[in-house]
Amino acid sequence: MEPSAALLAGLAAGLAIAMQVGAVSLLLVDAAVTAGPRAGVAAGMGVAAADLGFAAIAAAAGGAAGAALAGHETEIRVVAAIAVAAIAIHGLVAIARETRDAGGGRAAAGGDGASASDVGAAPTGRTAALRGGAPRAHFARFLAITAANPLTIASFAAVAAALSLDGPLAAVAFAAGVGVASAAWHLVLSLAAGHAGRWMTPRLRHGFGVVGRVAVLGIAVHLALG
Repeated sequence: MEPSAALLAGLAAGLAIAMQVGAVSLLLVDAAVTAGPRAGVAAGMGVAAADLGFAAIAAAAGGAAGAALAGHETEIRVVAAIAVAAIAIHGLVAIARETRDAGGGRAAAGGDGASASDVGAAPTGRTAALRGGAPRAHFARFLAITAANPLTIASFAAVAAALSLDGPLAAVAFAAGVGVASAAWHLVLSLAAGHAGRWMTPRLRHGFGVVGRVAVLGIAVHLALG
């Protein structure tokens, strides 16, 4: 296959996989809404970097990558489910702690008239940690989250094997296409979510975080049950 055709195939494969709604995309939207567009873009580039790495391995190894994972799909799914569930539970605990701390702060102030809609308005707890985190921390976190699901390699390996990539140039072009497509999609997603978050009230952001983490926990259960 010509490098130009391999590049187009990589773009198509990368976009198709990146656009799937899953735990990573939900967590990415939550990070962008909570911490802003800059942090969201860094997180999205972490996801794209993992996709690029998976595609490079798949293109270089060809069918060997898929063969190495064959027969271990259940174990990999369980490990990925545990990792995703841990992230979701950690987030829910942090949200609950932030709500409790915010309520305690209002009580200590003697009831200054703040309402329940102010939950999460103070930059403490989970919100402060996310807003204070450097973009590179979000990049590293989402690189690790995405890398926790190596079944993505099998998807890229199946495409690479079907394309019969010939030579290093075609393999590089395929991997580059995947990386560009994934980066472009996650850039759009994170910017849209980050700017939308600026229009949300603290209470709405709080509720969005809870719903998002519960949804991620549901995905983890689905993964575990196969």
